[in-house]
Amino acid sequence: MLKLSFEFRKGIFFIRLIGNLSKDTSKQVENELKALIIDNKFKYIVINTNYLKTIDMAGLNYITKICYIAHECQSNLIICDKLNIFRTILNDNFPSISNELDVL
Repeated sequence: MLKLSFEFRKGIFFIRLIGNLSKDTSKQVENELKALIIDNKFKYIVINTNYLKTIDMAGLNYITKICYIAHECQSNLIICDKLNIFRTILNDNFPSISNELDVL
């Protein structure tokens, strides 16, 4: 099961992914998150992956897809990733931090 938590604070849209990010769960939330990013044209977005328990290859592809959607919308996106998994996968194309409060 995957739960999304959203917060808009100080001009930054925070997205927290909580639970298991897999083929089944990513399909459930993909359109919702994509629509939010495209419709609202947030200038700054932080995706927090620190609350994920498990992630499979489809989940990794989902994160990558969301990153590129944000990029196409000219949003400044930062991935909160304490294990630096996504920094390695995305070849440093998107900045990452270990704690989302660092962005404030």
